[in-house]
Amino acid sequence: MCSLKVCNVLLALFAVSVMGRPANEMTESEFSNMVFTVEKLDQILKAYSVYKQFMPSYVWEPIENITEEQKTQAVQMVNDYHAGKYEPKNYDDMIAIIKKSYPALAAPYETMYSKYKEQVAKLGPKGQDYCNGLEAQMYSDASPDRVVWACHIFNNAKAAVSGAKALLLDDAEAAKISEAFPEAVTFLNSKEFEAYSIIVNNLKTLDCAKDREQIFNTIKLFDKHSVLTNN
Repeated sequence: MCSLKVCNVLLALFAVSVMGRPANEMTESEFSNMVFTVEKLDQILKAYSVYKQFMPSYVWEPIENITEEQKTQAVQMVNDYHAGKYEPKNYDDMIAIIKKSYPALAAPYETMYSKYKEQVAKLGPKGQDYCNGLEAQMYSDASPDRVVWACHIFNNAKAAVSGAKALLLDDAEAAKISEAFPEAVTFLNSKEFEAYSIIVNNLKTLDCAKDREQIFNTIKLFDKHSVLTNN
């Protein structure tokens, strides 16, 4: 991803949409109406395993050791959400839904979340506010419409990036973040994050109803491994 030439990349994506697209590349409509499968989940897990250095063990190990039953229920949970069958507003809503409808996922999800919250409690007040704000934003950003969900994330990404960078410039906060979330600090100091932040800072505010094609092209731009937007 050539992060310093965002305009050129977007123009190239536009050219592809006009002149033709690879046979296995989804259209916006196909992406929006995609039925998630275990095969697609396996593709995503394999592609993004290269980033496990940026994930704490309590997050990555349950993903790496996921069972076939858990995969099946995870896929069903994703499809049910995008079909509008549930809409959690917070963690309590989410865990109640999981326990009721996708029980194989409940134990690892609870463990992952509780360990994450233990680490958040070790942060300074600004770090805790930032993490709690991100969690609340995650639920408010979510939408059964994949393109709208991505639009919300893109529109809020600039503030999230600048907030993370500001915390690392605060010596008292940065020391506690390094202790509680060393993998996150590794990511925030990586070339991957630098590329991401440059792109984010060049994004204009998107109209989630009117800019669907541009939003989808931006999703493709971020889909470095071509697993989210390819058939």
